[in-house]
Amino acid sequence: MIISIDGGGTKTHLGLFDRQGHLLYQAISSGCNHQSLGVEIYQKVIVELIDQMLQKMKIALTAITYAHLGLSGADLPIDLERLTNATKPILKDIPFTIENDAWLILRSGLHEPYGAVCICGTGTNAAAINREGKQAILRSLGFTLGIYGGGLDIAREALHYAFRAEELTYKKTALMDAIPPLLGVSSMADVIPLFYPQPKLDRQKMGEITALTFKLAHQGDEVCQEIIKKIAMFLGYQTAGVIKQVGEQKNNIPVVIGGRVFEEGGQLLIDHMLKYLKEEVPQAYLVRPIYPPMIGGYLRALDHLNIIQSEQLEWNLKEMRIKR
Repeated sequence: MIISIDGGGTKTHLGLFDRQGHLLYQAISSGCNHQSLGVEIYQKVIVELIDQMLQKMKIALTAITYAHLGLSGADLPIDLERLTNATKPILKDIPFTIENDAWLILRSGLHEPYGAVCICGTGTNAAAINREGKQAILRSLGFTLGIYGGGLDIAREALHYAFRAEELTYKKTALMDAIPPLLGVSSMADVIPLFYPQPKLDRQKMGEITALTFKLAHQGDEVCQEIIKKIAMFLGYQTAGVIKQVGEQKNNIPVVIGGRVFEEGGQLLIDHMLKYLKEEVPQAYLVRPIYPPMIGGYLRALDHLNIIQSEQLEWNLKEMRIKR
């Protein structure tokens, strides 16, 4: 039996499978990102999920033959080393692999381990793999270290231009009038204490600003449209970058797009992301995930075990397909 774990900042999804694609058990718990929550929380979440699985399935840990963990925060070699050392005492002698959760989303949209992925959720990332197995992934460590374009960045851009509109240093935008009531205040001046000297808004509220930006863009607000196109530019060029790193820029390559911002943001972001991507990779084309990321983790486990994703296996996974 094979364990797949999709470990994010807000939730952790575990699945237990046989090698034919039958889902035997699944459970969801809280987030386990070691960077934001600590290694101890990571271990606690994983241990509890596995213990519950063993109890409910009435099996011993030795019944597990392989485990694959796709984890947010697995960005650099030092992260992978830290997570591997934290996981060994939990899985004991069970062979396992750990990688960034971007690979789960990539694999959740492809019928074979070949292609690229662009993620736009709270943050962003991109990765690619060629037919020889060469891989490339962005560091995903923020603007200063070379990456940009998640939902939080859209919210920050919206706030930036709302303040600029109020101070008459850029174009007028409906953001200036719409953001204060969204945050429960009456003016942009009243927004300042929510960010200075220390930010007080949580990610959920910032996500509402992101959603507002898309809404106003769809209504024709010029500044909001500029923000979305700017974000799309970063997403397109970053995805092209990982494709070029694995030498596939001249080929017909699928690019999986995943993450809440892609799911809820509408066509403006997607169309412009593809436009910038095609400037560098003319034959790239976009695809949507077929399965949830946890299933992508199971397929990644099969890749590591050299088990082909057969039609029968896909048939056995059919109930787990994303319904649109």
